[in-house]
Amino acid sequence: LVEWGTHLLDTEGIDAMSLRAAAKAAGVSPAPPSRHFGGKNGLLAAIAAQGFRDLVALRQQRLDAVPPDDAPARLRAVMSGYLDFAVAHPARFQLMFGPQVPRQDHQELQQAAEVSFDLLRQCVRPLVGDTRADGLGADDLAFLVWASTHGLAMLRVNRQRLPVPTRDKDGERLTDLMVTFVTTALLASPR
Repeated sequence: LVEWGTHLLDTEGIDAMSLRAAAKAAGVSPAPPSRHFGGKNGLLAAIAAQGFRDLVALRQQRLDAVPPDDAPARLRAVMSGYLDFAVAHPARFQLMFGPQVPRQDHQELQQAAEVSFDLLRQCVRPLVGDTRADGLGADDLAFLVWASTHGLAMLRVNRQRLPVPTRDKDGERLTDLMVTFVTTALLASPR
């Protein structure tokens, strides 16, 4: 059901995705899935949790291709993976971060989101250390890196006209600029 629900979400959008439609696509009666998921929001939460696991898998695959001692390249891999996932799966991405399914109501979703953030935190920490002169910790800086990455992801997902010319149809140049900016800022910050 999660697989078929994800397919419906990706191809027809969140409004077309229902427990009944997912059950029909999966070839099962809607009653058992309704009891299992507790309704549409339960299925949406399971789809969003799977989206986070897929996001982590993509980013981990990118990390595996980068030497463990190249901290800037590892951060770049995680950030660009995030952006690429958002653009490739816009409906799933918006469900993962949107208001439709409150994370605090779904433990599986909350845990999957935390694993995703922890992967980013693991890539920020080697660049900034644990103790800094300005009082910002690795968690604070990881959040700021996520916020900037997420902001660009939302602009790209929503195909917003950007206030600066990019000469870049697929957003790769913007991704490189943002990653370079963030990495430079982290490396230049006081330790």
